[in-house]
Amino acid sequence: MKNALGFLLFCAIVEFTGALHAQTGTNQITLVGAPANLVTTGGVTYAQYDWSFGGCDIMVQIGPLVSEGNNLSFDFEFGMETGVACPEFIVQQSATVVLGALAPGNYTLTTTSWGSPVATNVFTVPTNSAPMLQPIGFAADGSFQMQLNGFGSVGYLLQTSTNLTSWTTLSTNFVGQALADPSPAGPAQRFYRLQIPRTVFGP
Repeated sequence: MKNALGFLLFCAIVEFTGALHAQTGTNQITLVGAPANLVTTGGVTYAQYDWSFGGCDIMVQIGPLVSEGNNLSFDFEFGMETGVACPEFIVQQSATVVLGALAPGNYTLTTTSWGSPVATNVFTVPTNSAPMLQPIGFAADGSFQMQLNGFGSVGYLLQTSTNLTSWTTLSTNFVGQALADPSPAGPAQRFYRLQIPRTVFGP
């Protein structure tokens, strides 16, 4: 009965996500889908991946992003953990890969597993995209507030500087909340930027 249940789960996930990389064996199922989402917002392009862990599969390595002109590639590597009891259930996980601030145009993203191509996606970066940071203005408490245009699953670090050389992190922010500098007053100009992690893992 367990083998039959495992087979049905395996078939259901293949049909749902598309099997780009699969390892099957005793208590072992790994499926990596093509990017579930390719989106450009705030002038930055993101690729969101989903996959399923089963049995004793573990992530060996993820990335790095390789860029050659308008051709991008990203690699996933999975292995099998030994010496431990393998669970029967399947765990869904995701990762958001930051492709970067790409110039407008057409691009190709190749997803690989252990260096072998498993999927190819062609996407277009639009010519018009709102900037990542847009000023809102000063709040009643004297803080300076900004609007963040970005991707929902990414935690952006808001940083400030007076000389564009030394930067101080003010806070980690997600889309949907206003960014604020609680102490913007000073004798010098004040600059702001966002620092983005290259890869963000989901729940």
